[in-house]
Amino acid sequence: MPPPIQALLVVRSPPCPWYFYVYVTTSTGLVGCLPMSQSNTPGVPDVADFDQMVENEREDPESVLAETDHSTDLGLAMAEDAKRVGRGDLSSEEFWAKYDEAARTEFGEAYEATPNPAVDSDDQTIDEAAAESLSCSVGSMDSVAAELDEQPGTEASQADAGEDDGSDDPTYGMVIDLQKCVGCDSCTVACKAENRTPPGVSYNVVMEEEHGEFPNVSRTNTPRPCMQCTNPPCVQVCPVSATYKMDNGIVSIDYERCIGCRYCMIACPYGARYFDFGESYDDEVMEADEIDSPEYGIDRDEEGRVEPVGNVRKCTFCHHRLNRGEEPACVETCVGDARNAGDLDDPESEVAQLADSDRAFQLKEEGGTDPNVYYLK
Repeated sequence: MPPPIQALLVVRSPPCPWYFYVYVTTSTGLVGCLPMSQSNTPGVPDVADFDQMVENEREDPESVLAETDHSTDLGLAMAEDAKRVGRGDLSSEEFWAKYDEAARTEFGEAYEATPNPAVDSDDQTIDEAAAESLSCSVGSMDSVAAELDEQPGTEASQADAGEDDGSDDPTYGMVIDLQKCVGCDSCTVACKAENRTPPGVSYNVVMEEEHGEFPNVSRTNTPRPCMQCTNPPCVQVCPVSATYKMDNGIVSIDYERCIGCRYCMIACPYGARYFDFGESYDDEVMEADEIDSPEYGIDRDEEGRVEPVGNVRKCTFCHHRLNRGEEPACVETCVGDARNAGDLDDPESEVAQLADSDRAFQLKEEGGTDPNVYYLK
């Protein structure tokens, strides 16, 4: 019978801080030394593996649409073609010409009342000549975005569609260093506390995956907020123009316009949108429903704005905090200092420099969405 183990000593290798040795000692002395990781990058696999993690996290599209009152087949088809628009394989004008009649039949006046969005256009609106030939309203998506600023109790947002041409607006982005993320989920908790999201709605999730076999095991922690895409399929697919991109790069949702069809949920390649079923933590947390969600800087009480219940919700980089000159809650709370947020248009900003580094990559780059969230290998 081998002698019993008396001690296990784990030692970090000085040249490689993510490389560990385990020393095993018995009554007869040192009997073994095992390396714990053969990787020179801790828990960071190939980029293709990250894309697969995102796919594993996404809900099944048919299951999502099965719970709605709207056409599943139409939603699936529109979502796939919305992604084609982002890739440049289909124009927005062709997209809406293809789905105009079906969308008018399915959504009626809600569809006809707003202009059709176009993520491949600078003003987010389809060509006027094309719009005149369709059932949608002829106008600009800028006017839709501006309505958010015109409501009582709204703080000034970056969706400036009036006198300001938007030329001085920042483009908010985020860089997440995967070598610093420890998978503590503090970002998830901070986000829920800040935005008062209900059960089943988490704007920030940390995808986790283990690789290898003992003793060569690594763990990948991949935080996933909304990507705030430059060419967002969720905007393209929305039949009532409830979701749109602000001048500051943040993709927003107007809860009063949203009809809860959930087409945007399945169009999002990152699974970063959630439906608010009206559930609550009130049974677990005393007076949990007494504090309103501060999203978009709007107080949502019984006498004021529409609650997000029955609508789709998403991360906005804590837009209300950005308006106050503060960082998103997830960035401020990150214990590993793995997150940076700021203006991607400012070449002197830390976030812009990190996003331009050799270590930076985007999730699902081939999809043409051009996310404003970057990861560092």
